[in-house]
Amino acid sequence: MPRIGEYARYLIATAMLGNGIVGLALGGGWVWLGLAGFVSLALLDFTSGVDLSLRGGAGKWFYNGVLYLQLPLMVTLWVLFALHIRADDLGLFNMLGALIAVAFLSALGGLPSAHELMHRKHPLEIAYCSLYLTVFGLPMNDLNHVHGHHPFVGTAADSDTPVRGESVYGFVRRSIVHGTRIAYQIEKNRLGKTGHSVFWWRSRVVWAVLSVSTWVGLFVWLAGPLGLPWLLAAWAVCFLILGGFNYTQHYGLVREPGTPLLPHHSWNHLNTFSRAVSFEISTHAEHHLDPDKHYELLRPYPEAPQMPSIVACFLASFIPPLWERMIAKPRLIDWDRRYANGRERELAMAANRHAGWPRWLDSAPTS
Repeated sequence: MPRIGEYARYLIATAMLGNGIVGLALGGGWVWLGLAGFVSLALLDFTSGVDLSLRGGAGKWFYNGVLYLQLPLMVTLWVLFALHIRADDLGLFNMLGALIAVAFLSALGGLPSAHELMHRKHPLEIAYCSLYLTVFGLPMNDLNHVHGHHPFVGTAADSDTPVRGESVYGFVRRSIVHGTRIAYQIEKNRLGKTGHSVFWWRSRVVWAVLSVSTWVGLFVWLAGPLGLPWLLAAWAVCFLILGGFNYTQHYGLVREPGTPLLPHHSWNHLNTFSRAVSFEISTHAEHHLDPDKHYELLRPYPEAPQMPSIVACFLASFIPPLWERMIAKPRLIDWDRRYANGRERELAMAANRHAGWPRWLDSAPTS
């Protein structure tokens, strides 16, 4: 991707949000402009090929600073959406276009930045991450991701690891409900160690309720009485999008609890635009090996198990037969045979049996 440059590649998410803002500001059929931008990106990613180049050629100020650009643009997008709801000036078809554009662009533009910040250590970085997540209605999602998903990935204890045969729709519901419960329990346990309850004024639970209430209140104030159902509908689409991208990064992989995390416990999606727009989330193997490593320093790990374009996987996942037959099963067969150790093969064949899939390994060696 040399013609785009080290600076431009990580401004793609910003440009996508800006494109969506222009569409909503123009109104009418232009509200589909944001979704058209996503489709264009998807087509580019399908055809861009694998990118194994290393990052890190720009200034540190840029790699850090770009993470903060998307939040004000996301809020602007939602404010324009609210104003269209109040004005009732789009008609049902274009309102659906506006909803889809707002949800897609918020998730694609905001989730990668929020994900990177939730792995940082400074309280202001964590607070800014929480503001990103508040827009989605999940202000404590970072707690489960950092303290639940990362230590337990690939095991039954991780609600963000989809099991074989599980549809993306069931996974999204399970991961959000279980992840929210885990986040609450993590915060409750943390506060209990210092003698405080979840109702203490510095509790993440209290601030989560306040931040979401403020955001919902502001949106409904701008949008009018119909604002709440449209907000909830947009959140539902956001949940599907967030869950859909999570779904493709660990689908069907297994790990024995308590064993070391290795590169083969995550799927990589190393297409050029997958890496760029996701702030290297799709360079997933090393991210799990070293969650604190900043995104621009992650190495591609071509020897880790690979998936195609993350956008292609995301879209295919919403058609379960297509996802399983064309993408998931062929790669899981290869993973079971080439990457899994003896115990992981046993777990994999047990997962196959539970999913009603064939036992494609005649035997699962114990070593």
